[in-house]
Amino acid sequence: MNSLKVFLRNYWFFKQTKIASKVNGLLYYLKKLPFLGKHIPIEIYKSYGIKEGIAILVLIFDYLNSFLAKFVWLGMYLGFAYLVRTFIFGEPSATFFDVQTMNLGLFFWFVFVPIFLGFYIGYSFTAEKPLVDFIEQFGLARTTVVRGNMLLNTAIQMIAYIPAALVYGFILGNPLAILFFIILSYAGLNYAFRYLGRIIFTWNLSKRVRLILGTIAAFVILGFTVIFVWIRLFEMLIPFLTSMIGNSLFLIFLIIVLYQLLYFKKENEYLLYWINQATISLEKIAEQASDRNSYVGEGLAMQKKLTMTATSQFEHLKGNEYLNALLFSRYRSILNKALRFRFYFIGAAWVLAMIASFAGLFKQVTAHEMTATLPILFFLMYLMTFGKKVVQMVFVNCDVSMLYYPFYRESGTILRGFNYRFSQTFYYNGILSLGIFSVYLLLSAMNQFFLTWEFFGVLILLLVSLSLLFSFHELFVYYLLQPFTGDMAISNPLYKIIAGIFYGVSYMNTQLQVTGFYYALVVSGLSLLYVGIGFIVIYKKAPQTFRIKS
Repeated sequence: MNSLKVFLRNYWFFKQTKIASKVNGLLYYLKKLPFLGKHIPIEIYKSYGIKEGIAILVLIFDYLNSFLAKFVWLGMYLGFAYLVRTFIFGEPSATFFDVQTMNLGLFFWFVFVPIFLGFYIGYSFTAEKPLVDFIEQFGLARTTVVRGNMLLNTAIQMIAYIPAALVYGFILGNPLAILFFIILSYAGLNYAFRYLGRIIFTWNLSKRVRLILGTIAAFVILGFTVIFVWIRLFEMLIPFLTSMIGNSLFLIFLIIVLYQLLYFKKENEYLLYWINQATISLEKIAEQASDRNSYVGEGLAMQKKLTMTATSQFEHLKGNEYLNALLFSRYRSILNKALRFRFYFIGAAWVLAMIASFAGLFKQVTAHEMTATLPILFFLMYLMTFGKKVVQMVFVNCDVSMLYYPFYRESGTILRGFNYRFSQTFYYNGILSLGIFSVYLLLSAMNQFFLTWEFFGVLILLLVSLSLLFSFHELFVYYLLQPFTGDMAISNPLYKIIAGIFYGVSYMNTQLQVTGFYYALVVSGLSLLYVGIGFIVIYKKAPQTFRIKS
């Protein structure tokens, strides 16, 4: 009982400390916002009561989110089971809530959550950096804190499954049996795999051998899953596991593994090893990005891959044109490699289009129905485009040094640089658009050219507009805010806010359920309007805003 009190005390103290640190960071950035920042008193940093209240609210929200997430997990595997029965087993009479579908969904959850994810977490356990810092800052016992955190995290997630498990069980007509199966199997297997990770630690295996063994184990789990589904063994397994005998076995199993886990003899050596491994990994990350976050990390990575190339073809250029042409020339191989990598995914889409066509999945699909795929292209282009990569490249490898020189901050120099970088970004994004266009063209050709000329005309307009938008947006925000300091930290929190909003807008497009050409026409019009107005703003404001921040 005393150990449980210590675990709970440390767990709550850790959560409070973690949230207080995030609140301090948020207040720091809010104070830097124009107009708003000056109204935030410095004394708020000392207000323990406010931070404790925020910590309680955040934890409540976090746990409510965990409860809701469990419904999503179980619902996702139930949906997957329905698709397997409908498209693989060929059972058109299958429904979401019949016994076979729900048992198959429960089987998928059992394999991929307690077994597969549990194995991964236990086998590849690494110390959480905030937890390591918490232990070091307050001089607490490693074993007590890490063990308590591990036990309580799993226990809390187990409790979070209770509402979803009861609902699932009520639909199946056996709520208590399903409830006990889900919480006991989740806790028992998670603790068991953490104990397995400790046993494997005592074998002193190399990282390479552990990786090989882990990969083999993952394929074995997937192989058995396929076999159990294919020969329908799950129809016998799930009723047994959810029976009184099955739940009793899980309860006994949970008690045994908890005892073994709590009395593992080399716990201190194990924790010290993994904390050291985590520290080494974090030092490597810090060395690569100097704690500068993802906004410049890719640019720094590109810098390390740079190889010198011949540049005699630019000798006729002068000033800013020569500088930007030289920069892109030296990074051309890296940009081309990134382009080829993106075309692997486009190539995969070609293969899927051919397989779907041979399977006859598009025999009854019309061009009007295919317009429902157009909103997805917005988010797809967001993920694939080169805007952010180019911004990081030009700042890390050019602007961070050159902006200190007065001639580089002249109006003409800034605008010529912007135009050249925009054209180069549009070149790469345009090639990606052609690749996406080719997928639709291939799909149409393999299905009796069911896509109309009007569809392809609107598709071209949308892809060109999105290429212009994503080529322009990152540069536009970069030149207007120029949020980076000389040591590559972000001094303007508005840059992060805009990035978050733009991501949200891009993602929301995937949630739109629209057909017809209106979406493509509206988005194309707004994109072109944004770029057009943006160019006017850049020409007027960039010479005043494009500076190194202090």
